[in-house]
Amino acid sequence: MSSLNRQVLRLAIPNLLASISVPLIGIADTAMIGHLPEVAYLGAVATASTIFDVMFWGAGFLRMGTTSLVAQYFGAGDRRSCIHTLYRALFIALILALALFLLRDLIAWAGFRLAGGSPEIQEWGKRYFEVRIYAVPLVMALLALNGFFLGTANAMVPMYITLVANLVNIGADYALIFGRWGAPEMGVVGAAWAAVLANVAALAVGGFFLCRKYGSYFRESLDNLFERGQLALVFRTNFHLLGRTSCLLAAQFAMLAMVSRMGEVALGANAIVWQIWALVSYGVDGFAFAAETLVGNRLGRRDFAAARAMARRILLWGSIIGALFGVFYSFALEVVARAFTSHLEVAQVILSLKFLIACIQPLNGVVFIFDGIFIGANDMKYLFKAMALALLGVFIPAALILVYWLDWGIQGAWLAYNCLMLGRFLTLLPRYRGDRWLRTFIARE
Repeated sequence: MSSLNRQVLRLAIPNLLASISVPLIGIADTAMIGHLPEVAYLGAVATASTIFDVMFWGAGFLRMGTTSLVAQYFGAGDRRSCIHTLYRALFIALILALALFLLRDLIAWAGFRLAGGSPEIQEWGKRYFEVRIYAVPLVMALLALNGFFLGTANAMVPMYITLVANLVNIGADYALIFGRWGAPEMGVVGAAWAAVLANVAALAVGGFFLCRKYGSYFRESLDNLFERGQLALVFRTNFHLLGRTSCLLAAQFAMLAMVSRMGEVALGANAIVWQIWALVSYGVDGFAFAAETLVGNRLGRRDFAAARAMARRILLWGSIIGALFGVFYSFALEVVARAFTSHLEVAQVILSLKFLIACIQPLNGVVFIFDGIFIGANDMKYLFKAMALALLGVFIPAALILVYWLDWGIQGAWLAYNCLMLGRFLTLLPRYRGDRWLRTFIARE
């Protein structure tokens, strides 16, 4: 095996295991709720979970921005800037968590109003939301911690954090949803408490490894922690990442809003398809996260040729992983669908989307790796522009035509989302072919 592949796999395999296990919290909730007697329960958890996805994925700039900055500082051998970046990220996480918690009633009102759904879905979804909101501060801190670990080329600790979180969540789901092991039978509300307990366990694991493995970093001076130029860099990085992520979440929330008005069966099917889709995105993200670290480390050392060679190799891995997922869904989607739900009508809708889900996966693999490369390069401004163009110039027109004009239902909605991924590819490819993404901020400093 070549040296490049060994370097990629050393980070990508732990990242892959951690990334694939991330959606297991949603998958466990969906699979167990999907076997409760009412289809409305499945739609309720799907709707509420999407609102949390908007919050957590929207705050994903904490993880990505921290990784981007720490990776280049780590490559340059600047431990002080690495730990300063973590302190700043944790401070931002605290402020953001406080704001979201104080605005929880407004967020719930707006989210459920936009998502739509039957009165029963709304009622159970709000009960789930009222409990899971307590996990927000924990998730914000975990995003900052994982960004720091990944930036220092430590993929093992995020893997441990995620595996512990999922083990706790699955066990608590089983106990609290169905009333097993002496726990009360809480149904949908039990799934929300399970998610909170999982994040408590995850943060405890992250804090333990931070103190154990990075104790020497805490001895670095706090001078210039709030230096103006560094704060401006953090602000620019996070602002552009927030804009990029907000555009992506706008498309995903628009999907939910469209499908929720197609009935409970379509909404339940859409919830399961999102979980299946997440397996692919998180699986490829294992390599995308490796790209963030490895490309960023090399740019921090100002080794531009090595950064491009690494980017090219990880793109190859991403396209292969995407193609493998596409083949798998072509032949096994029926088995996967029936594992998620015992409702035959929901499974039939999922199967009607098989071609749309399978054919786009190789392209998805490349797009997700492009994201990792440009995040590692701290080329956030272009990522924001490219995502905004794909949303406004491709996805929205496609959705208007396919869903509202041609009335193709859930198939039209997913075809429009495929068009979004195509638009992202067409805007990111020219940037990758050029050299502007190689202009590291370390060199400017």
